[in-house]
Formats: sequence, structure tokens, C-alpha cells
Amino acid sequence: MDGPPQHRAPGPRVVPGAPNTRDLAGLRDSTGLRLRPGLLYRGAGAAIGPLADHAALRVVLDLRDRHERAETRPPREVTVLSRPLVADRSVLRTAGTPQPSHYLAYYHRPALPAVPTAAELVGILAQPERLPLLVCCSAGKDRTSVVCALALRALGIRLADLARDHALTGRLYRRDPATARQQPWARDLGPRELAARTTTPGHTPRTLLSDLEREHDSVERLSTAHGLRPDTLRRARHVVLGVRPMTAHHQEST
Repeated sequence: MDGPPQHRAPGPRVVPGAPNTRDLAGLRDSTGLRLRPGLLYRGAGAAIGPLADHAALRVVLDLRDRHERAETRPPREVTVLSRPLVADRSVLRTAGTPQPSHYLAYYHRPALPAVPTAAELVGILAQPERLPLLVCCSAGKDRTSVVCALALRALGIRLADLARDHALTGRLYRRDPATARQQPWARDLGPRELAARTTTPGHTPRTLLSDLEREHDSVERLSTAHGLRPDTLRRARHVVLGVRPMTAHHQEST
């Protein structure tokens, strides 16, 4: 796996039959290297079964609580790491039709509690024998975006790429509203509320990360303060980006 990856296709790859699920291959770091295909996926909890068939899934980092997890039953061969990410959703519930500002306020609440989980995610990415891996929550949108954005930013992925990936969720659910309707969290939502709750502009996680970087200097530094070892970070970059283990990297600041 030495040297730059051969994969050059831009953007994430959508997984057929799995709600709001994509391979994060193609997201770029500040040097132009791209995430390798078939290693890291993000999606809805209902995607575990289809993705296990599609990509020989090995590990699921599941951000749902116990009641949400009861909605799905993963295959026996898949290791599920339950890491519930709990945050006060009142800012969304009281909004009726949540706006980007409501989501940004909501994302700030679990962001710091999510850092250890994001650091754990980077640690799994450093172990190729545990890949492919799926990060999921109920819709694969909010909690999943926060954890993936923190982990990938620590790896040096560009803010612009993370923003574009986040915005893809809305397009996927608009493309296949019937799939959204089949999931328990969406069954009682009207069309307008469903559209609002499955769409958040890309600048929302980008603003979240920028706020964290102003306060903590970098997401990498924030992650290492919560247990992520620098050598683990280097190994993860080697696995997912093709960077040699001793190669230093520098995150872009914009």
C-alpha cells in the first residue's frame, strides 16, 4: 500500500439498496491524496444488512441508542461497536421545520463528547484487518456527519470535501423518498418536515469544524488530547490515503 493511491474518481460512491449510504472514497486531503475505496462507509442504521452483502462489512461504529438499535439486526459476522452519541434535540423539535442555524446549534452539543469516538474511528482505520467499516446512526445524517467529520479532519481531509459529502445526504433522500419513508424515524413525517430533516447545507459541518479549530487550534490536536496517538494517526493515513507511515502532514486551515 506504499505510494499514492490509484483511485482518482471524484466524490463518494453510493451503495445501492442501502439508505443514504456511501463509500467515502475520493475525499481529498490538503496534498490532493484521496481516500481509498472500500474502506470507510457512512450511512443509516438500516444499511448494515445491505452493506454487509455489498462490501463484506467487518465493523460497524453504531451511534444509535439502545431503542434505535432494536430497529435492525446485523449479520453475525459483523462486529458492532455501540457508541451512543446523545445530544439534546430540543432545538430541532421546537423549530418545527429546522433551519441550518438550528442544526449548527445541535451539532455543537455532541461535538466535544464525540471526539473520543472519532479518535476510536481513526484507530480502527489504522487496522486494515478490521475494514471495511460503517459509521451509522438512524438517518446517517447528523451524528454520523459529526463523528466522520471529526475523524476525517484529524486525518487532514479538506473542509470543502467534508462539506460536499454532508450535503449529499439531502440529494440521496430526495432521489429516493420511498426508502426514507421505510425507516422508523421518518414514517410519521410530512413531506415538508421530511425534506427539512434530511437536508442540511454543507457549510453547517464546515462551520462547526472551523469553530472547533479556532478554539482548539486543530481537530488533530483536539483528538490527540482525547487519546489519539500520533503514531496511530500516521498509520491510519497510511492505510486510507497511502501516505507512508513516517510522512508528516499538515492540515489546511481553510
